[in-house]
Amino acid sequence: MMSRRMIAIVFSLSLFSACSADRNAEPPEVLQEQAQLVPSLVPRDLMDSPEQYVGETVKLTGTVQHVCERSGKRMFLSGPEDPGKTFKVTAGRGIGEFSIDLNGSDVVVEGVVREQKVDQAFLDAWEAEISTGVKPEAAHEGHSLGEKEYESEVEESRSQLASMRKSLAESGKDELLLYSLEATEYTENM
Repeated sequence: MMSRRMIAIVFSLSLFSACSADRNAEPPEVLQEQAQLVPSLVPRDLMDSPEQYVGETVKLTGTVQHVCERSGKRMFLSGPEDPGKTFKVTAGRGIGEFSIDLNGSDVVVEGVVREQKVDQAFLDAWEAEISTGVKPEAAHEGHSLGEKEYESEVEESRSQLASMRKSLAESGKDELLLYSLEATEYTENM
């Protein structure tokens, strides 16, 4: 009698586990293969050959050297091999902004590598935007700036514009290619 009960329990448990198994689940080796499709990189990889990753989703691991205090929309990551060289990461739509508390933290950021072409027309349009009084960056993000902050923002934009014009002229090329990672998600390594 006891053995029939035991057989019934074992049969019920095996039936239950068979029914609850996800028949559509991928085998472990397929899941591992899918995870490997997203390249895991360090900042040096993207600084050395960013063009090979343009438009692709990657995971970037590095140390946060700086988070933009005004908007929180940008942060710059470095690797242990060269903390003085950084790669720009921008906050994608789902991120919102990066916390300033991330400064000095090690993070893993997943996102899409973007390329921006900067030529004379781009710089002229940017200068016209600054000259017409359109508030840089803040106007595009719905922020309102006080007069002092606005003047500081305009001065910073003019400085960046001058620096880009100089870089373009020194390059001897018709355009500069700038690369960044548009983050879709990130985690802080504790």
